[in-house]
Amino acid sequence: MKKALIVALICVNFALLAALILGPAVPKVQAQAVRGAPDYLLVTGKVGADWDAVYLIDLAKRRLLGLRWDRTRRQMLPIRGRAFRTDFDRPKQQQP
Repeated sequence: MKKALIVALICVNFALLAALILGPAVPKVQAQAVRGAPDYLLVTGKVGADWDAVYLIDLAKRRLLGLRWDRTRRQMLPIRGRAFRTDFDRPKQQQP
């Protein structure tokens, strides 16, 4: 009985070793979708000492929306939105 258990454990170890060796051949997960809705990004961050936030970035419209979780109401509340076009708009250079 002990010999069968030891042989089974050795086989499991070889299987785990093979999984570790062949594991990196699996394609990595990408954070941004290729198909579907590639114009959105979701980023997390801190809003205060006890609050975390989720920032939703719309790349097509160049807008940012901050959301935080309200524990008492149990819903996501908007913090503040920004329009990147107005924030990062450069004045047009004069052409000669």
